[in-house]
Amino acid sequence: MEANPGKIYLADQRGLAETSAIQHLSTFNFEKYHNEDREPFGDLFLFNDDFIAGGKLTFYLAKEDSIQVFLPVTGGLDIVGKNEEYAIETGQIQVLLMEKGEVLEISNPYPNDTINYLQIGIKTEAFFFKQKEPFQFDLEQYKNQLIEIIASYKLPFKLSAGQFAGREEAIYKLHSKQSQFFAFVIEGSFNIEGRQIQARDGLALWDIDKVGVEALGDNAMVMVLELTP
Repeated sequence: MEANPGKIYLADQRGLAETSAIQHLSTFNFEKYHNEDREPFGDLFLFNDDFIAGGKLTFYLAKEDSIQVFLPVTGGLDIVGKNEEYAIETGQIQVLLMEKGEVLEISNPYPNDTINYLQIGIKTEAFFFKQKEPFQFDLEQYKNQLIEIIASYKLPFKLSAGQFAGREEAIYKLHSKQSQFFAFVIEGSFNIEGRQIQARDGLALWDIDKVGVEALGDNAMVMVLELTP
C-alpha cells in the first residue's frame, strides 16, 4: 500500500539560535536560520520550540500579517502587545492576530526557572477573530484521545492535542481532503500513518482525509494542526 505524501521534520535538524536569555529551536526557517528544506508548509511558516531563562524576556516582530499561537509546555509566560497584557500557563493556549510591523514582548514571570513554550505562526488575510481569553484544555482528564481545543470558523486552522499510554490509538478525521495536517510530538514517540515520530519531531501530511495515530510508549503527547482551505 502506497503511503500518503508527507514530510518529517527531525528535531535534531532544527535551526538553533540562542542568547543568554532565550533559545529558539525552529522547525521552519526563522530569522538568520535558512535551509531550503525548511520552507513553510502551506500557510504554516513558524513553529518554534522556545526556552526563556528565569526573569528574562524576548521580542517578536511580525514580518507579515499572521496568527500567532502560544502554548506553554513548562511553566507560564507573559505577553504584551497592542497595549494588552496576557498571562498564560500550561493547560492554556493564547491566539493573537498580528499585523505586519507589530511587536510582541514575551517574558518569563519566574525569576529562577526556565520556561518552555511553542510559538506557531500562520499566515492570514482575515482579521475576524477577536477572542482575548486563552483556550483551556486538560489532557490528563481526557487521556488516550485527541481533544479538539481550537475550532472556529473565524480561524484558518484547528488545533487538537492528546496524551496517550503505550499502544493506545486514535483516528484524526480532517475537515476535507484539501486540508493539510501537521503533527508535533511534545513527549514520547508515535507511529503516525506508518511513520515513526520521536519527541520534538514534526510531520506534515497532505492529500489525506484521516490520520491514524498510535503512541509507542506511556505519557506520549502530541499536538495536531489542521490547516483548513
